[in-house]
Amino acid sequence: MAQSLGSLIRRVFWFALALLLILFSISNRQHVVLSLEPFGALMAPVPVYLVLFLGIFIGLVIAGGVTGWLRLKGFARRRKAERRADYLEGQVSSLSEDVHKAQATRAHETVSRATEALPKGGKEG
Repeated sequence: MAQSLGSLIRRVFWFALALLLILFSISNRQHVVLSLEPFGALMAPVPVYLVLFLGIFIGLVIAGGVTGWLRLKGFARRRKAERRADYLEGQVSSLSEDVHKAQATRAHETVSRATEALPKGGKEG
């Protein structure tokens, strides 16, 4: 129920926004001169709504580009950290095996010295 209500609200919002933009476009059809000031030859009469929509579109493209670039940068940083973690886990595993081997060797030497110290053969007496 809540999902369908959310979907209905979303649709009503987008419909109202589209209607508002259409009404804005119809009521602002007059032309304005768009120019790039230092270059006097670059002058063009365009409708006001087109200037607004182009501004919004250019802003969205720039925002999308920056967001995509930041996500890509974060992805690269995360991949680098994962590779570093894998490398360090391998190092820890290798060092752990070396420590266990060293402990086993010391234990073996201790046991062999202890068995050498025991008397050999039968009973004394």
